[in-house]
Amino acid sequence: MTKGFKWVLYTVVILLAILALLSGGKTIYYFLFTTGMIWLTMYLLVSHNERNLYILYYASENVIRSGDKINIDYKISNTSFVPISHAVIEFKLDKNMGTESSLKEIAYFGNFDRINFSKEIVCKYRGYYRVGQVKVSIYDPLMMYKRQIDFNKPIDITVYPKVLPLKQKHRQSQDFYGTLKSARRTIEDRTNIINIRPYTLGDPLKNIHWKLTAKTGELHTKEFEQTVSTKLVILMDGEHTESFDRDKEEIMVSFCASLVNEVLQESLKFKLIINDQNNTLLEGADPGDFQGILEALTKFESDSDTAFHHFLNRHLNEATQVKSETMVIITPHITEALAEVISRYHGQLMIYTFAMKRPEDKELLTRIQNRNIKVTTIDQLMEVAYGQ
Repeated sequence: MTKGFKWVLYTVVILLAILALLSGGKTIYYFLFTTGMIWLTMYLLVSHNERNLYILYYASENVIRSGDKINIDYKISNTSFVPISHAVIEFKLDKNMGTESSLKEIAYFGNFDRINFSKEIVCKYRGYYRVGQVKVSIYDPLMMYKRQIDFNKPIDITVYPKVLPLKQKHRQSQDFYGTLKSARRTIEDRTNIINIRPYTLGDPLKNIHWKLTAKTGELHTKEFEQTVSTKLVILMDGEHTESFDRDKEEIMVSFCASLVNEVLQESLKFKLIINDQNNTLLEGADPGDFQGILEALTKFESDSDTAFHHFLNRHLNEATQVKSETMVIITPHITEALAEVISRYHGQLMIYTFAMKRPEDKELLTRIQNRNIKVTTIDQLMEVAYGQ
């Protein structure tokens, strides 16, 4: 019922009451009594239906990847013999999920009736969400009264970044992982001897323990701890800017998770430093470390007040002192200030960013790329996954 109609109804009832008192006519009293009984009946109907409406709902999945769909199934029951002539059901979702699903239904419930709804929700963005809150508004047959019922039984949904095999491989050891020259995942850490044993045919001559050999008269060889040749350091941009694009951020984080996953699958030691408000630092060396890193990337937000070129300058200066580290930069865009910092670095550098289409941006890329600095666009690597 509209507010205008309600005020008209109120006015009619007041006029009937005044007219009945002034005239004393039975007919007027009859109309007044009938109107009052209808009013009371509608009120009691809505109050009764409010106490006899129940809901059950559940999600098809509790853990998904960004861009995936989930179904939330609702079973709403009227346990009374009195029908509900009109109900509006609104499904509440976290606005940060970025869903475009229709979340409102209009329904009629018969007596002892149950209606099933299934809502398909596309979760565009990673994060930890709560869904399942439902608001049901019920009306009497004349729509004179309304009761709102809030069902608050939240369902926790975890949306991880999408992890995919990268379209192109950038695993050339001389470009990506520093000094590693073969397909071996590990080399010997010659600073850490773990065993000395008799020499066997095929052992490298450089590993012979000459002092023990001279003392015993028999050849002995040293065994070293096996380790990776270099530590891969990934620096990811988390600066918050006025031109912030959440869709690009989602793809960037998805790419970072995919890259880290491939690195860990090869048991390569790496360090991920994020320019966010907390200066997040994540490290790993084997596939078992990926889950913790995935959870940290799920919570990531571009909320840093520190300009990325300042952040990058500090870490590249530190890397200059550590020759074994190979640097990887992940950023949504390259600015003039960022290019200036990159051009001063003389080590191996891999840069992942989005395609830059303006002529001045292309000129910027041309200026910074050289034998040691390679720029690859995230768009090319992720276009199959995101349908771009």
